Amino acid sequence: MDRIKNTIKAITFNNPEFIPLELVEIPGIYDDYHTVDREKIDKNFEGLRDFDVVQATYSWSFKDKSVDKEGNLLRKDEWGCIQRVPKNGKYSYVVIEEPLKDIEKLKNYKFPDPSAADDYFKIISKNIKERYNDKFIGAFIDPGITLVAINLRGYENLLVDYYKDFKNNVLFLFENIWEYQKEIVKKWKKAGAHAIYLYEEWADQSNMYVAPQWWRENMKPFYKKVFNYIHDQGLYAGMGLDGKINPILDDLKEIGLDILDNRQPVLVGVENLAKAGGGKICIKGSCDMQFTLPVKSPAEVEKEAEMLVEKLGKERGGGFIAMVFKWESIKLPVDNVLASLHGFNKYRKKF
Repeated sequence: MDRIKNTIKAITFNNPEFIPLELVEIPGIYDDYHTVDREKIDKNFEGLRDFDVVQATYSWSFKDKSVDKEGNLLRKDEWGCIQRVPKNGKYSYVVIEEPLKDIEKLKNYKFPDPSAADDYFKIISKNIKERYNDKFIGAFIDPGITLVAINLRGYENLLVDYYKDFKNNVLFLFENIWEYQKEIVKKWKKAGAHAIYLYEEWADQSNMYVAPQWWRENMKPFYKKVFNYIHDQGLYAGMGLDGKINPILDDLKEIGLDILDNRQPVLVGVENLAKAGGGKICIKGSCDMQFTLPVKSPAEVEKEAEMLVEKLGKERGGGFIAMVFKWESIKLPVDNVLASLHGFNKYRKKF
């Protein structure tokens, strides 16, 4: 069994022999935004006995760490954002100091040196090569371009900027963030990655943050340049998108997207995902992280997993990677996580 070749067959709609299975929590790889010890991930999870795709993520490298008077961890990333990690573990982190909240500071802002990430990649490269060299490596940059910009400017400021000042300050900011992340792409390739995903944010649970036509006019050419670069490195291009992204589903293939990571198939609609980009985009998806995994019965979860395979993979001759959504900071019912695994595993053999 060549797990890498079979996953590529799934991505390229080339009739894979079985549905590839991706895990999020991987010992030695997963760190939940640097809040858990990579080596203390549950090594007894049933899915680790047989899977095909490693989800790996680069988020930040931190310069300074301290503790506030309530015992919460404070840390400064390479962008100069100060994050608070709650002692009670109720969420992963929140940015409490935005270096570019005043846009005038952009004129003299010093963008970080990508060498800040070298220590992270030394460890991850070693773990990939020694422990997961037979797996397809799906490597994330999370936060992606827009999320780094949000951390630097703040949500409300950036949303106003999109319409008020995109051609100048926002585009300049995006391009410089991407210049840094291009070097992260190179580091991931050297570490053994097969695909690069940017985790981006363009919608909430009901609407996009911008008008779809604005997105097409401004972001399509920008993302096309980004994904062309990833392709030029010999890598597949992916993007993680949550929320109601339906208005731009057909635009994603035109910007060069190979794989859409989507964890809300009920919200977006499975039929809509199947037709995304003319039915030519590989969907990497889990049972719905909001409407299914937290609240449905194991039997219902397993049924949804089977339906996802049928609609997104089997009926399209490929084009689906099954993701078991087990994530440290989201305490999903264990029985439901296992039910999704069991549902997907029914297709871990030739169709």
